[in-house]
Amino acid sequence: MLNKVRIHQFFYLILSFFVILVTQRNAFFKITDVDPSIAILFLIIMSFGVSHGAADSIIIWKTFTKIKIKVIAFLIYLLIVFLGLLLWFQSPILGLIILLLMSIIHFGQSDLSYLSQASQSMKISWGFVMTLLPVIFFENDVKLIFDTLVNFNLNIAVFSSLRLITFGFIGSFLFFVGITKGITKKDKFFLVLEFLTTIMMASFLNPLYWFTFYFCFLHGLRALINIGIKSLRDFLFLIIFTLPVTFFSYFILFESLQIKYLSIIFSVLMALTISHMLLPSINRSLLKTFD
Repeated sequence: MLNKVRIHQFFYLILSFFVILVTQRNAFFKITDVDPSIAILFLIIMSFGVSHGAADSIIIWKTFTKIKIKVIAFLIYLLIVFLGLLLWFQSPILGLIILLLMSIIHFGQSDLSYLSQASQSMKISWGFVMTLLPVIFFENDVKLIFDTLVNFNLNIAVFSSLRLITFGFIGSFLFFVGITKGITKKDKFFLVLEFLTTIMMASFLNPLYWFTFYFCFLHGLRALINIGIKSLRDFLFLIIFTLPVTFFSYFILFESLQIKYLSIIFSVLMALTISHMLLPSINRSLLKTFD
């Protein structure tokens, strides 16, 4: 798997530097108001970005032999997604807090899973930085996004504090990389280069553009490598598998309920992440119950 991760790191670094060059020539990627392009970001995240979560369907299908158990697992998975959406729209601020906490854990666990020697402290540091990195460079923009999501004017002091804490986790991540034994110098070099490049990207791109880039091209592709996707055909299958989520998000949430794209994106991500992180527990429980 390490060879695949290294190829992905090369791809991500090259793509990042290309995007940085583009942003220097095109002010479109730097604008604060992303409303003109939010529909495009919605489509990218709901298809390409969410596709790695759709791989849960493959895991469910391979875990159980009986069709009945597979159906039960799918129904439980979808029920949790539905309950997650219900929780978000009942209490957006609670939903946002849950999403942030899950992201801190999940990003670190997933992105660094190829490094068996990586400590939990290193993973949490990575996850915290990837979750809140834009607040360092675009504090007011991040506040505006959060205010929109929770329908409430949050105190700017909260974001000033998060900014300082994020700086601290950047330092702690680099510290843990330096002191961790068992990781080769080459692996440390590419890991730190990937980390610093991602920070550089966050300084150039509007927070929503940056999140889309990180979520799709670093976290999403790395997760597909972890799962063991072997071909372009499998990848295209996962994107097609996400189409019902995209259609539901657009025709039900956007067209029928008139929910804003921004709220749809993050509510769906929160709901799917809950099911995604609970899937191992769901599978273990069903195997124990029906085995």
